[in-house]
Amino acid sequence: MKNILTVISKEFARFFRDKRLVLGTLILPGLLIFVLYTLMGSAFNSPSETVYTAKVVNPSSVFASVLELAGGDAMTLEEADASQIDAIKEEISAGETDLLIVFPENFDSLLDPSLPPLPVGSAPNVELWFDSSSGSSASAYNFALSLLETMEESVSNRFDVNLSAGGDLTTVQEAVTSYYAMLLPFLILTFLYSGCMGIAPESIAGEKERGTIATLLVTPIKRSELVVGKIVSLSALSALSAISSFIGTFLSMPKLMGGNIGDMFAAYSAGQYVALFAIMLSAVLLIVSLISILSALAKSVKEASTFAVPLMIVVMLVGLSSMLFTTGNPAAYLIPVFNCVQVMSAIFSMQFSAVNLLITLGSNLVYIALLVYVLTRMFKSERVMFNR
Repeated sequence: MKNILTVISKEFARFFRDKRLVLGTLILPGLLIFVLYTLMGSAFNSPSETVYTAKVVNPSSVFASVLELAGGDAMTLEEADASQIDAIKEEISAGETDLLIVFPENFDSLLDPSLPPLPVGSAPNVELWFDSSSGSSASAYNFALSLLETMEESVSNRFDVNLSAGGDLTTVQEAVTSYYAMLLPFLILTFLYSGCMGIAPESIAGEKERGTIATLLVTPIKRSELVVGKIVSLSALSALSAISSFIGTFLSMPKLMGGNIGDMFAAYSAGQYVALFAIMLSAVLLIVSLISILSALAKSVKEASTFAVPLMIVVMLVGLSSMLFTTGNPAAYLIPVFNCVQVMSAIFSMQFSAVNLLITLGSNLVYIALLVYVLTRMFKSERVMFNR
């Protein structure tokens, strides 16, 4: 145990001596992600302050009421005379007015539901005049058109939608968790792999490239202790990098979704956070072990990074599975990496099973032990370690 702690302390000292590595691995990822997602959220969720100007001939009180219900501040209505239609069209072309709405005379009385149905083709026509080359005018047209379509649907069907009852039964918690269940497993796996890629090749392939691996191998430390020490230390450092990115995402995601951080924290229990941490820990140990084996086969850090690219593609594709489907088949939780994604998705969607969690953790521990054994055998091979 003492030798393992010695290897761990050596790896930590090597890492923290390199200030640029610390900055680029632990600080910048989370900071950049937080700033980027926060800016994106501000851009996507900021309310539009544009107020459209529409001039109306033969104003309709029904239309005005529908506009008020939809948010009357979005469009101002100015009454105009039929003799001004041509002049208003010129104003629209000049960008002085956004929209011209021409209702038929006595339009509101034609909407009386007690009247007999109108003959086909004799329905009153509402004219909308706008300038499609102007973004503001085109948006005003689309807004008014949606309101008119709502009016038409209401009059034609003789009923209202969700006026006094009804509505969306989805709770805030369900909306939050369903979104996170699709997106966060992929992001977390990406962060974990990125953290491992930035650290693991330098520790093994880098030492081979510099020739310092020989010094380690002639020490009294057992090869198995050397391997365990490296994997534990690299996993801890990779986890710190992933946590930095995860915190940046976690803090900025509510802003991106237009919610608040309290809703996100309150959506999950302490037990779910513990389960998530356990899954992330097993995933990072698994990924570090895989990348370490690839690094041991490489002659340089560059070659190790090249070897890790196919693995990265596979991991990313597996991460995308959270956006496509989830499975309750216990056998699926024996598949490495895939099982981590499925459990994380189940945790975020409030549907995870303790049995599947235990299957995932147990199988991952077996895979990690096998990979540690393989890496130990590689460290004992002079042909592998010295590229002979």
